[in-house]
Amino acid sequence: MRKHLLIVVSGFALGVLFYLYHAFRQNPTVLEIMLNGILGVVVSYAFHAVNQFLDRTVSWKRQTGVRLLLGILIHLLFGMGLIYAALSVYEILYSGYDFFFNNEGMVVLKMAILLFCVVLIYNIIYFAFYSYQHYVKGQLLESQIRRKQTELQLKALKSQLSPHFLFNCLNALSTLVTKDSRAAETFIRSLAKSYLFTLKNYQTTLVNLSDELEFVKSYYFLIKTRFQEQITLDIDIAKPILETQIPPMTLQMLVENAIKHNVADIDQELQILIRDNDDFLEVVNNITKKRTGITSTKIGLKNIESRYGLLTKTPMVVENESKDFCVKIPILR
Repeated sequence: MRKHLLIVVSGFALGVLFYLYHAFRQNPTVLEIMLNGILGVVVSYAFHAVNQFLDRTVSWKRQTGVRLLLGILIHLLFGMGLIYAALSVYEILYSGYDFFFNNEGMVVLKMAILLFCVVLIYNIIYFAFYSYQHYVKGQLLESQIRRKQTELQLKALKSQLSPHFLFNCLNALSTLVTKDSRAAETFIRSLAKSYLFTLKNYQTTLVNLSDELEFVKSYYFLIKTRFQEQITLDIDIAKPILETQIPPMTLQMLVENAIKHNVADIDQELQILIRDNDDFLEVVNNITKKRTGITSTKIGLKNIESRYGLLTKTPMVVENESKDFCVKIPILR
């Protein structure tokens, strides 16, 4: 409402001032002033529509010069066309009305120069306002990303550092020490890597995909050793994709969900696959028997979806078929 009020008021004022500039030696009537004010409003709305179209098609950020030049040229053409059309209608309605077309076109030239100055100033002001507005939006978006990041990573951190998780890891470690010292050493290193990654990237917005996958491997080893279940984890990702970035602990939470909701035993192995497919990373697992006492709240998936919603316009996709469960997260390039 406020935006439209500004367009109407400023457009009407500019239309009247524009007319009075040319007719300052005449005796303009109220009707002429009102008609020129309305013409100014029409031109202002045309400028607004042009801006909306250009903002969608030409990026201020990536093509600043092109966007500014196109804005000036198109606004000038639209403005001149609308004004010329309106004045032509005036001539038809009022016989003998040729004020804007006398003096061998000098008034039209003056009008074009004045309109060019107005259009140039308008586009510069619009660019400054648009840049400021997007800077504020960017700051707000960054704040939202940090908040969502903290919420999700706090949950993962609590899961990793909870006394229950640590107790189970130490209990599994005590068993390994007596049975297999090498496996116990590998377990300790995986546990240390898992804790180090979680603490190091707790407040980090993005990490390298390769680092995230190393964290997932450490977590997988801990879980597989603890439960002694039939779980396999395969990773099939092209080398260039490994150089992209991802919100930390995203893949770990998806792997954790797969293990949390599916029983893996001798009769049916739980198979987890992480792969790249076009513009997505996919975490796929076969659906086995559901674990008893586990209720799906989908909080983890909603948190991941919210985080990606702040990072990209490409939505996360969840496919729940009869045999497989697949989560597709967009690759951030």
